[in-house]
Amino acid sequence: MPNRIIKAISVVLVVAGICLVGGCASSSPVFSAQALSQMQASTPNKDMRQQLMLQASQSTLTNYKDYKVGPEDQLEIGIFGQEKLNRFPRVNGQGEITMPLVGMVKVGGLTPEQIEKRLAELYDAQFLVNPQVSVAVKEYRHQRVAVTGAVGKPGAIEIIGPRTLLEVLSLAGGISNLNTSAAGDVVNVIRHQNAPDLAKTVKVDTLKPFSPNTETMVIDLRRLVSGQSPELNITVSNGDVVHVPFAGTAYVLGGVKKPGNIVVKENLTVSQAVAMAGGIDPILGTNKIIIMRSDEQGKPISIITNLNSIIARRDPDVAVKDNDVVVVNESFWKKSLFVIRTLVPIPTYAF
Repeated sequence: MPNRIIKAISVVLVVAGICLVGGCASSSPVFSAQALSQMQASTPNKDMRQQLMLQASQSTLTNYKDYKVGPEDQLEIGIFGQEKLNRFPRVNGQGEITMPLVGMVKVGGLTPEQIEKRLAELYDAQFLVNPQVSVAVKEYRHQRVAVTGAVGKPGAIEIIGPRTLLEVLSLAGGISNLNTSAAGDVVNVIRHQNAPDLAKTVKVDTLKPFSPNTETMVIDLRRLVSGQSPELNITVSNGDVVHVPFAGTAYVLGGVKKPGNIVVKENLTVSQAVAMAGGIDPILGTNKIIIMRSDEQGKPISIITNLNSIIARRDPDVAVKDNDVVVVNESFWKKSLFVIRTLVPIPTYAF
């Protein structure tokens, strides 16, 4: 028995030495949660998702009257009291149609309501008095949209007529389960800048695009799917790329019940990450938490916080990012007693 006790004490001393050396050898910058909060408040958040966050306008884009006519669309044009002038012209590759008396008319990129106004002005100028013109889209051209990322059936989708974002996602097999699978919390709609300008209909943070000559809108999937923000259900246009990013991964280690990797979604915080790892281990864990991550230059940094302070609202509940390592501190004395208890079982007696 004495030899086993001596061996246990030796193991404890070795563990202590390792902990001390590890603490001294750390070279990465260390920040408190309060300091990190101040840093984030004083500098713009450069996370791509938040940089490109869509600021939707209050008007809806799902109305078919907002559809902009393009090549291969067929129109139904009627002029009240002038049946001989009624036509079903198809828009040519230059976005033009031919109408009696007025000849070629540019209609590409216009809504049916705008085409009505243009034709009325042309006929009223020389041929008719206050003409009543009606325009409708009889046949919509076939359009192609690419859907990629965490959807059921990624690939190119053929659509006819105006389709909303939710309709396109449904045609692609739906998004992956938001709670348990690979989909993140946002969807990116990437549109070529030569496409109809969205500045008149939606407000987007204009920042660095994913590729030259493109605009990217980042839409909150949870708000979109829940119906809380119907304005986010934008109309998808020909040539758009709809990308549902895969969720990131972070790692929770140390004094938790179930250490391992967790899925990083929007607004995931340290306290939530610890809870997803089963909570703090009552035998080994403490409330001290260190978050290890890389800054924008790839240099390692450490952020120190405390779960009790987070719960008491004294420290901010730091957001967890992709590839973060959240380490819940293990008490040296608790661990030492655990080692001794493991190596030197305390006998129990039945009375």
